Amino acid sequence: MVENKKDLNFAEFQAHERAVVIGKRYLNIFHQLHVIKAGIEALNKDFISIPDDVLAILPELSGGSKFYQHIKNLKEGVTPMNKIEADLLPFGKDVFESPELFSEYTDFSKPTVSRPQETPSYQEVKPEPKVEVASINEDINIMFDLIRTFKATPQDLEKFKSNDTVKDFGPNWKVEIKNLITNDNTVSDKYQLNKNFENLCVFDSALNVWQECSLLIKNPKQKSKEEIAANIENYEKYLGMFGKGGQDLLEKVKALIA
Repeated sequence: MVENKKDLNFAEFQAHERAVVIGKRYLNIFHQLHVIKAGIEALNKDFISIPDDVLAILPELSGGSKFYQHIKNLKEGVTPMNKIEADLLPFGKDVFESPELFSEYTDFSKPTVSRPQETPSYQEVKPEPKVEVASINEDINIMFDLIRTFKATPQDLEKFKSNDTVKDFGPNWKVEIKNLITNDNTVSDKYQLNKNFENLCVFDSALNVWQECSLLIKNPKQKSKEEIAANIENYEKYLGMFGKGGQDLLEKVKALIA
């Protein structure tokens, strides 16, 4: 648990903020136990896979203390994998439809029976929005599929970078996702996934260089001749990927320092 964010350096702060984002996603799933139909055993198996840094964040989050204790009980064997202690339910027993299910533990594998709820006549009744909860693993798999199907086009790159999971990693997404792929032992095509991601990162760098040089031609005063000269090797490396158009742009940039 972080005592004081002011004591963190930038890298530690980024790691903390990423853990908070992931922790909130899992906490949202925990708070929807009364509507999720997947079964508590499947959810519990996902819960105990939460990384330690994210687990440590949970008590800091609103309503996260019960979730933290539930995971702790699962890991210590205090609570069976298909159960949850009634006292640790996120909103208590009242939000569940069948109070007879509750004893020491709650087992969601049993069917429930709907109970009518009384509503005051003066209160406008509005339908509850449908809640759809995607697991963290599903979000990551969607991102991995975008990497697998990536083609070196600006459209595919934009589609990838606009993915919510990618955006959650922040400006350091290249390093974070690289580490995620490297450390994920559930991926069967890790080698090819790594290669595809490396190609994606190279294309992102190339596109950034293209955009930088295009703006430079429009406004040469953005950089001094010394700054342009210092980046020429980088420009040559990436602009060559764009064929004749890239070569023409490179010649225009070189003309600025001729």
